[in-house]
Amino acid sequence: MKQMKFFALVLTFLMGVSLTSCFDSGSSNSYDGTAFVTVHQSYLSNGVVLKTDDGYTLTPTNPSALLLSDGKSYPERALVYYKFAEGEKFVQGKTSYNVSVEGGMGIEVKSFTNKPDTIKNDYNVLEMAPVYGNGYVTVGVRFNYGGNVGFDFIKQKVGNDTLYVKFNYSKGGTSGYNSGTTYVSLKLPSYIEDIQPKNDSIWVKVSAKGPNDETLVKNVRCKYDLY
Repeated sequence: MKQMKFFALVLTFLMGVSLTSCFDSGSSNSYDGTAFVTVHQSYLSNGVVLKTDDGYTLTPTNPSALLLSDGKSYPERALVYYKFAEGEKFVQGKTSYNVSVEGGMGIEVKSFTNKPDTIKNDYNVLEMAPVYGNGYVTVGVRFNYGGNVGFDFIKQKVGNDTLYVKFNYSKGGTSGYNSGTTYVSLKLPSYIEDIQPKNDSIWVKVSAKGPNDETLVKNVRCKYDLY
């Protein structure tokens, strides 16, 4: 199964401390693949189905491994490490697999903030990189922190086929000497006023305050045919 190019990039971030909600099946440290996924709960089977950002469907044989710390709820988005279930192997052209979840982390999902004027802080991040999948723009970010952290997405403007977004490090950056990594997903709205998609897609231009107050800017192409 093809590996997401974003995952190869964010592996370099993982020397820091991950601050996302983590889960671990406790069964093994080895895995066959990694994926950013959207978690769909099946109320009929009492399990979950994972839709990967690169188009695969994964059905966990151990859905409880995805439960968050409350023991009841599943994350909406996650980064998962998985092994193929017994009898499964990657086959070119096959898009659905049974897997066991070996570990991973829940990803916080946010919408555009409704009150950007109330955000008081804009701390510096060290690195950031966005990727698109399943209607979400997921930002991997490395940063220094000094307490509980918080991030916001601020809609700035729309120009032709481009949506301009500010990724704001809003909380936890004061006197921060610890280095951490996290992932935050922006759920794109179903309708973006004045956007002019081209070939059923748009650009999302994500900016953030970087080291030495430099503005970091990254572009990601997003499908817009379902909105």
